[in-house]
Amino acid sequence: MIRKITQILLTLTILLSLSSCRDTKQKIQAFVNSYNNSAANYSNDMITSTKAKAFLDQKRIEITMETMVEQNENNKSVYGQLFPAFLKEMFATDKDIRELTDEGVVIQIDFLASDNTSIAEFKIDKKELDALIKKNAGKPKVSLESVASNTDSQLQEIIVVMNRSMPIKNGDGSTIIKIYLNKENQLVYQVEMPQDILALLKDKATNSLVKESILREGNIQKVGAMIKPYNINAIKYEYLDAKGKIVNSLVLTEKDLKL
Repeated sequence: MIRKITQILLTLTILLSLSSCRDTKQKIQAFVNSYNNSAANYSNDMITSTKAKAFLDQKRIEITMETMVEQNENNKSVYGQLFPAFLKEMFATDKDIRELTDEGVVIQIDFLASDNTSIAEFKIDKKELDALIKKNAGKPKVSLESVASNTDSQLQEIIVVMNRSMPIKNGDGSTIIKIYLNKENQLVYQVEMPQDILALLKDKATNSLVKESILREGNIQKVGAMIKPYNINAIKYEYLDAKGKIVNSLVLTEKDLKL
């Protein structure tokens, strides 16, 4: 789940950083034109297309993103939690977008699942961004420009913002607590699991079956290609109990990921 989200967010932040802006209507149109002119260059195996529309008299921008994400209750719950929080964080630190929202522009965003139904739909305006800036006062700042730049810190910046949205609850009862890069340069997902599932994960045979199931996912090789530029050599899952104790872990190596 989070692997797919990371790929989508990396693409979206690049697109948004390319949309620079001038009178409010001109700024809206410039944003939309820049976004749409750049969109075709950033489609991938998770994002099939994306476009922005300008509603000048209503001071509104609509962004639609068509993805390959499967429509189900768990995905709808997770994406519905993470996408709005992530984009608010990005928008709050971008000068051009803040100018638009300060002038009363509302940005409406709709992420569509593979069946073209909405999986996350929300709006961002001045009130919400002001509240977020107040909430984040004193915290390290992560800008849209820095996330979208081609530097070694790009993924780390994404992770910082994503962690501000944690915890994220999944439909199976598990909760994503934290994502980080460890000293071995492994991308680590800390997941709090229900007690009954934890009991099963302690068994080596079950853990092997879980690993095989993950590797059978069609997107795992795509994820390997995505993280390769960041010199990540493995993806690690740390399974936690309700007290935060690591009960077991699972590692997908370079060989597993075919890096």
